[in-house]
Amino acid sequence: MLISAVFLWGLTVVPMKWTLDTVQPFTLMFFRLLLAGLLLLPLVWLRRGKVSGKAVAIPWMRLAMLSFTGVAGYFLMNTYGISLTSGVNASIISATLPLFTLLLAALYLKEQILLTQWVGLVLGIGGVLMVTIQPQSLQQAHSLWGDFLVLASQFIWTVYVVQLKRPKGEEKLSSELFTALTFLLGSAMLLPFAAWEAWHYGLPSASGKSVMSFLFLVLCCTMLAYLMWNKALERIPAAKAGIYLNAIPLLNVLTSILLLSEQMSWRTIVGGLLVLVGVAWAERRKHARGLVRAKLDA
Repeated sequence: MLISAVFLWGLTVVPMKWTLDTVQPFTLMFFRLLLAGLLLLPLVWLRRGKVSGKAVAIPWMRLAMLSFTGVAGYFLMNTYGISLTSGVNASIISATLPLFTLLLAALYLKEQILLTQWVGLVLGIGGVLMVTIQPQSLQQAHSLWGDFLVLASQFIWTVYVVQLKRPKGEEKLSSELFTALTFLLGSAMLLPFAAWEAWHYGLPSASGKSVMSFLFLVLCCTMLAYLMWNKALERIPAAKAGIYLNAIPLLNVLTSILLLSEQMSWRTIVGGLLVLVGVAWAERRKHARGLVRAKLDA
């Protein structure tokens, strides 16, 4: 299930770019989250009898915060950024997620970071700068802004991940209900942006290609992938599962080149390699430190 979820997330950029050909970005994300949340509700109903004990109080304020960061905020920046830049650039920049997690762990969780991990962070940042800051034609004038939005979406997703750990008493809230509510709250937050787009640009046009791409985004990349990921986390530690997430940018780069016919300059290749080396170096050192701690505690 874990590998299947990662594979589906690794296919996200291509159908999103195809859908964005006829649908505005905020409108796309509003309907994507709304439909995914509504489709999850029957699963919530089917699982209602499997949760024993008294009714679980729903932490609306916490769900609203998670929806603001990990759903509405992330998808708003990420989708709008992808609409302005190339799929290859967006995929490479998305690989910086572990580096942002490392940085936020130091600033927010007060975790100690080794010097070698800082080296990995600097390499990753240098790679992103090489990918984003390069000569562009007038036709690609908005690409830098799109790259920045994709980068910002990775940071706000890291904030969501840090806040995601459930407090005591919240574990009785099923993952289906938890996910459905965050999707629906996120869609409500995106409604004003979608309404503005509809007023400014008119209602989106639909083609067979865009409809099929949109349905794939909703059913596979959103609902099915999230369900499989949450189910896998019930059996696999989050730290181990997080390693598999590093494959998502590589899959998105590959599919962008094969299906979108996008090109890669030498700066993009070198920058992408720097990002991957930085992430691998930081993750390796973090894993080594964990092994040392385990031996000391034994």
